[in-house]
Amino acid sequence: MKALTLRHPWGFAIGWAGKDIENRDWDDRVADLMGLPQIIGEPVAIHSGSCPKRGRNQGWREFIAGLKAMRANLGGELPGSAAQFLASRSPEGPFAPEAFLVSGIVAVAVISGTTRASRSSWAVPGQLHLMLSQVVALPEPVECRGAQGFWEVPEVVEREVRRQVEQVQVTRPPIAAERTGADWLGL
Repeated sequence: MKALTLRHPWGFAIGWAGKDIENRDWDDRVADLMGLPQIIGEPVAIHSGSCPKRGRNQGWREFIAGLKAMRANLGGELPGSAAQFLASRSPEGPFAPEAFLVSGIVAVAVISGTTRASRSSWAVPGQLHLMLSQVVALPEPVECRGAQGFWEVPEVVEREVRRQVEQVQVTRPPIAAERTGADWLGL
């Protein structure tokens, strides 16, 4: 399984806040060198990088800017699953910065295609948009080191990621607007 490392809070946004596009400033040649054409349609692990240190350093400033952009993109409201996740992590409120600092593999998504003209509110104009689908947020982050570009997940880590994905798919039925919980349970 390949993985893609993201800065905070974007891994969280993919797993829990409905971010359906990953923006990259790659040109087509770089995307080809990264192996992107070979992994379209394949599951990719979403890895949140190391935690920026609080303070005045560049990493923390970028993280806070990203958090503000995510909040603006969501209209200041977190989806229910994201709010519940953050409430379990932080007593300081759903937008407390430290609550978003989850390092390791946090989700798995399928890269369903690429475009430079996505209409998603998450898309940055002029960048390559990796279109994400079938996102599964992992119940527990799986610790491992990340890397730039697409990288190969170590076998032992991949086993744990796949175990959690299967667990989530068994315990959470797919959401369909026309079906109720009673329908899913066969009642």
